[in-house]
Amino acid sequence: MRTRSAGVVDLAVAAVAGGVLVLAGNLVAEFTAFEWTLWAIEVILALSLVLVWGYCGIFSFGQAAVYGIGGYSYGVFALNLAEHTGETLSALVVAAVAGAVFAAALGYFMFYGNLSNVYVAIVTLATALVLFAIVNSTAGSAYRIGDAVLGGYNGMTRIPRITYRLPGGDPTTLTRVQFFAVCTCVALVLALALRFAGRRPFGRIAAAVRENETRSSLLGYDVRRHKLLVFTLGGAIAGLAGGFYAAWGRFMSPTVFSLKPAALVVIWTLVGGRFSVGGAFVGVVIVEGLSSGLGGPSGDREAIVVGALLIGIVLGLRGGVVPTLGRLWREHLRPAVMAARLGPSFRRQPGSMQGQDRLQPADAVSEIRGDGWSAAQLGGDFESGSAAGIDTDAGEPVEAAGAGARLEVRGVSKRFGGVTALDDVSLDFAPYQASCIIGPNGAGKSTLFGVLTGYHQVTGGTVLLNGEDITRLGPHRRARLGLGIKMQVPSVYGALATRENLWLAAYAACGDRAAARRHAGRILAQLGLSEAADLPAGALAHGQRQWLEIGMVLATGPSVILLDEPTAGMTRDETEQTTQLIARLRSRATVVVVEHDMEFVRRLDAPITVLHMGGLFTQGSFDELSRDERVLNIYLGRGNEQPGGRGEHAGRGNADAG
Repeated sequence: MRTRSAGVVDLAVAAVAGGVLVLAGNLVAEFTAFEWTLWAIEVILALSLVLVWGYCGIFSFGQAAVYGIGGYSYGVFALNLAEHTGETLSALVVAAVAGAVFAAALGYFMFYGNLSNVYVAIVTLATALVLFAIVNSTAGSAYRIGDAVLGGYNGMTRIPRITYRLPGGDPTTLTRVQFFAVCTCVALVLALALRFAGRRPFGRIAAAVRENETRSSLLGYDVRRHKLLVFTLGGAIAGLAGGFYAAWGRFMSPTVFSLKPAALVVIWTLVGGRFSVGGAFVGVVIVEGLSSGLGGPSGDREAIVVGALLIGIVLGLRGGVVPTLGRLWREHLRPAVMAARLGPSFRRQPGSMQGQDRLQPADAVSEIRGDGWSAAQLGGDFESGSAAGIDTDAGEPVEAAGAGARLEVRGVSKRFGGVTALDDVSLDFAPYQASCIIGPNGAGKSTLFGVLTGYHQVTGGTVLLNGEDITRLGPHRRARLGLGIKMQVPSVYGALATRENLWLAAYAACGDRAAARRHAGRILAQLGLSEAADLPAGALAHGQRQWLEIGMVLATGPSVILLDEPTAGMTRDETEQTTQLIARLRSRATVVVVEHDMEFVRRLDAPITVLHMGGLFTQGSFDELSRDERVLNIYLGRGNEQPGGRGEHAGRGNADAG
């Protein structure tokens, strides 16, 4: 199987690389091994940002701060425990735990405080600078924890090296070469662990959160919890790196919390490629190698050269060094190698197995974004064509797997500052029925859907699903209760493969990788998207993206389906197929459609609700409303019709709405 074989290759490559590096560490001068050890520690730190930023899209300047927390924690525990226990390995564990706890506390306030990524970057940088000021002010003997003197701006000194003690034996301190070997092996093991995690649902959900947080929530994923988990794990890795650093230099200074270390971690990751675990190794070696060659951190030219390097990488190498090399291999070197092997019969045919493999989901990410995310990391379970075990029998129609549910809105209002988007709206959508909502632009239709899904919290009123009050539930909890929505603008994972989009939706509902893969394959075939299965969703035509998003909603097995302008941008044939699909769905679920295409609304033959100026204007059938002068007036801009008018066809709940 692809995932298993990729894992074996990764393990073999890591073992060979580790062996070569350890051998080299024994052959070079002791000072060189000492310097390489620092690079290995910095690779571990860079890997923490690859996880946090590359995998989950959380742009953090705080990894160096967590690194410092880990280093000081190691120093405090090692100074207090080494003489009594004869070992400091437990202090490394404490460093990792301290980093995780600090990251979890900071992440909780950021993510559950709903901070955007820009503010996350600002808060993490500010946190580092605050820690710098605090630790810098701890000079004097009064600032000590047991035998550990914090030292303030002078730093913490005499930190013990890594020492272990076997049962019945004497304490043994690692030599510099042994320490290099340990740090190198830890970096390689962490890199393998991240690649393995990237192939599993954990990594795929992280990629989904990175690409589209809103869609992830609407599929049922708890975005805040997943971001907190990733940030905490990244904190543990950074804390472990800090522990190694304290043992390496036997010294910790407040400068670890300053601006330069915070920026350097980002620079390493950008230069190597933030989506690639290999990029962490390459970025550190390039940047620190240049720094060393230019005279070390005190070199006058270092800042200029590193700055110029970063600008050149960002502008010239899309996504970093490793992704660029990956594209060079896929687009030029691999076809050349295949041509040399196969001779004149070789023809490069994109999408075929001749010359270039069919585009895998992660390759699609690289093609559209240039981020270098490896196929094994993101698309390990997916194979092209029949090799994936996809059930392509399209005989059974696409249907919602859930049972219809009653959706009620009672006196709902929504205000954005001084603007009233919804005003005392009450509606009742019966099970196993399709309903339409129409109205001019600005009537409140999309806002109503936002309230129904939990994307907008109501200012007043309640929302009920099968009699249960869901007014205060978030989008992911409502999705798990069976509420699915297709957005006005197609909300898909544009950089991920079409098949991966559907897999993420199906997995959110069933939690089983294999079942989700089979279900995604069936929906692909039934929607006519099999040929585009391995293409990035962002490369699909607009109508295809509409169908893909509808398929994602259906893959979750909803009991209530909200469709916001489902036929926008579709051809006549696609619109007709959508009409037939909704006709089938109404027998299995509650369907609510917002649409401007009146011919489509007429063909649905469903009860219609008209919204106007945020209020319930009237209700009735298509024939009734098409003869209602008041409805024609609000669409044509004639007169001054207000919501809540008691016309011939005014429905329940519209009195006093305006």
